[in-house]
Amino acid sequence: MERKGTLHLFAVPTGILIYALWQCWRAGYFNDGNAEAVLRLMLALLAITLAGAALLIVGAAVGLCTTSARASRHSQSSLIRTFTRCRRLLPFMMAAEIVACGLAVIALALSEIIWIASHIGGEGGFKLAVIILMTIGAIVWMLFKSLSSIRRCFALFQPDDTEICGVNVTAANNPALWQWIGDITRRAELTVPDNIVVGFFDGFFATANAVQIEEGKRLTGNTLYLPLTYMALLDEAEAAAVIGHELGHFTGEDTQYSLRFVPLYAGMQNSLEQMANSSQGFSWLDRIVLRPSLDMGLWFLQTFHETVSDWSRLREYAADETGAKVSSPAAFASALLRISALEVPVSQFFAAIFRGREASANWLAYLVAELQGGGQFALHNSINNEIAHPMDSHPTTRDRIASLGVALDDELLARAARPVVEGDNPFFRRLFPDADALCTSLSRMMSANVTSQRENYRQALEAEAQQATDSVALWMSAKPAWYMMAAGLFLLLGGVALVVFKTVSVWCWLIPFGGIAFGLLGIITLRRTRQPLLVLMQDAIASPWLPQPLPLKNIADYNLTIISSSMTIEFFMDDDYQPNLTTKRFMQVIRFNPRKHAVAIVVAGDVLRQQENGKVKLDAQALLTLIGQYIVSAHARAELEDF
Repeated sequence: MERKGTLHLFAVPTGILIYALWQCWRAGYFNDGNAEAVLRLMLALLAITLAGAALLIVGAAVGLCTTSARASRHSQSSLIRTFTRCRRLLPFMMAAEIVACGLAVIALALSEIIWIASHIGGEGGFKLAVIILMTIGAIVWMLFKSLSSIRRCFALFQPDDTEICGVNVTAANNPALWQWIGDITRRAELTVPDNIVVGFFDGFFATANAVQIEEGKRLTGNTLYLPLTYMALLDEAEAAAVIGHELGHFTGEDTQYSLRFVPLYAGMQNSLEQMANSSQGFSWLDRIVLRPSLDMGLWFLQTFHETVSDWSRLREYAADETGAKVSSPAAFASALLRISALEVPVSQFFAAIFRGREASANWLAYLVAELQGGGQFALHNSINNEIAHPMDSHPTTRDRIASLGVALDDELLARAARPVVEGDNPFFRRLFPDADALCTSLSRMMSANVTSQRENYRQALEAEAQQATDSVALWMSAKPAWYMMAAGLFLLLGGVALVVFKTVSVWCWLIPFGGIAFGLLGIITLRRTRQPLLVLMQDAIASPWLPQPLPLKNIADYNLTIISSSMTIEFFMDDDYQPNLTTKRFMQVIRFNPRKHAVAIVVAGDVLRQQENGKVKLDAQALLTLIGQYIVSAHARAELEDF
């Protein structure tokens, strides 16, 4: 989460205050004692008061969040306490800012209506007054809508049930597993889970949220999830260490952090970020009324984010120590490396199952058989990986192993990379004596769901693949070029006139040269507008400034940034694609940014779309939507080839 400064929080109230002061000057300067001028002055003074109140509210919120975030660094309990306090007070501050800014804008709009009514008569003045009244109505509606959004966003967060594809294993039907888990909890004085669920997907995790098992009942309390795919490929010491780590999150001070803070913080973060994303296309009224308070809420999260991340890392290290205590530091380090290395083949196996390229009555047995002939696992990409986890992010594997004091030596690497050999994991059969029947039942249950999901997914891909098949040409607008040439001509003539009239100085000689430079730049820009900037084709993007078309299937993401009248389109390429492009910036329409691994296209002015009846201007949102359609459609066609 990128940390921003605080100045942008004061921008809108400050702008309203400046406009209100100008209105106050207008009403006071031309005040001849009539009622109209007095009323306008009173409305301007009211707007000044409301804008000042909004600035004070923002200042108080900044002070509250800053001091609370600083205090939250002392302990996890301090973090929970200060975050809860801010969460309770901040909605009122956000709502107060919305009301203050909204009412201030209404007061200024009424002041303008009064001025229009007294100075502009006739039909034109009436229409303008009606427009302003409609604007006031829109602002009032925006106030209610914004306040409702804030209320929903800061409502007491009730975490959704965690949905799991798996089977609830009780002590009655598998006493060996529960006895083994009980032994693990006794070694480190951990809390015994209320439920144990086994399945094929995801990694090891423990959760206090209610769990809804697919085609099963709803479970409450602490639930431990065991992925059979990894359990069958770890040895007993490694599996015990990982389970000790997960159960360590529900022991001691970490319990309240896991139960109270983590779901609350995650829920509020999701709510605010969804509001922020949905406000990207808002009108200027929304930006005045809702956006300032929304920025305040996002800044509140950003202020706490660094502290939350620090505590999350400390929690993981503490849970790692618990896992090492249950088994051994070397076993836990080996488990971390082995799970990271296994992620790729396990994910590939289930991707093949999902796409219908593999079929088996017992998925686990088929996976183990597939891996038995593969030799040792590659660990070079696992050392700096983060272990996938549904609750939060983890430190890198390298950092976690270093914290345990375990050396990344050949012995550890050999243990983690050991090949899968038939019969090398007897403890798994001891814990799951009916493993074949259990896995066959799980495979049968999930196969029906996968078949249905696969067909729905195929239909969605086919629909997306048909969305963007025709070529579309995008052009740069010629307006900036003409403006530059006009400015160059003006500077050239002005400089020549100054020299002719003997107003000779160094600056006088520089002016015509600047005019020539502007003119040449305008001519170059105009020449570039004579050919398409981009041509969006079915599977690639072509351009006169690209040595070869840019394959759409290799574009991982894209972004558009607007600064003043300049627009930059960035295509973030996947690691497998290396474009043959220059990295120089000066006067380059298209260049490659190796740091971002992105192709950047710089456009001065508007982008036009070629249509049958001519060229039409595309705004930023329309341009993003158009590019996105072609990228999604190309990715869908590429993925259909895998089915």
